[in-house]
Amino acid sequence: MTPGERGFLAYAFDLEVGKRHACVYVPPSWDGKSPMATILYLHGRGESGTDGLRQILIGLPSAIIDASHRWPFMVIAPQKPDMDAEWFDQRGWLDMMLEWAEKRWPSDPHRRYLTGLSQGGRGTFRLVKSLRWHFAAAAPICGWVDPAEAAQNFRSIPIWAFHGMKDTVVPPEGSIHAIEAIKAAGGDAKITLYPELTHNSWDEAYRKSELAEWLLTHSLD
Repeated sequence: MTPGERGFLAYAFDLEVGKRHACVYVPPSWDGKSPMATILYLHGRGESGTDGLRQILIGLPSAIIDASHRWPFMVIAPQKPDMDAEWFDQRGWLDMMLEWAEKRWPSDPHRRYLTGLSQGGRGTFRLVKSLRWHFAAAAPICGWVDPAEAAQNFRSIPIWAFHGMKDTVVPPEGSIHAIEAIKAAGGDAKITLYPELTHNSWDEAYRKSELAEWLLTHSLD
């Protein structure tokens, strides 16, 4: 990249599986050389497509646009083409994209984080140990997963989940039971439940919680 490139940058990749798209956010505060704390962000069902931009309309990217000073991270926001496809089944091309990104920008391997909403929340629960990157912490928003799988994945990775208690799209038990299982397995896990929120718990999580600060308290040895 050139030293002046900052903000959201859109890319298309011609991979073995066909064309895939991603946006990469480079924070204005980056000095142009130091390794950056990096977030892999997984969007929800409604942001799927092949336009290459829909994935930044809501959730974390939107929160960054409104308050970039709160998020001193490089953010990689891939877009999966099919609405009903599982993020877990995208891991092959996700790894290709992450490999490309780490060659282009200095991503700090000790400070990499995973988060996503709805389908991306499920992807966060399921992918945290299935990609080429090792993540220091993760934050699924209104996600769901089998509790046994969650316990297996998060025994050694801190997790902070968020969910609205009136969510009828993804019932809150999808997160609650997963966090309970992780705690029972000895993991570092917590959950924030919003009593009056429905499916959209991501605005509160990304815009009003201390999630960014919490992520940065975690680093791999």
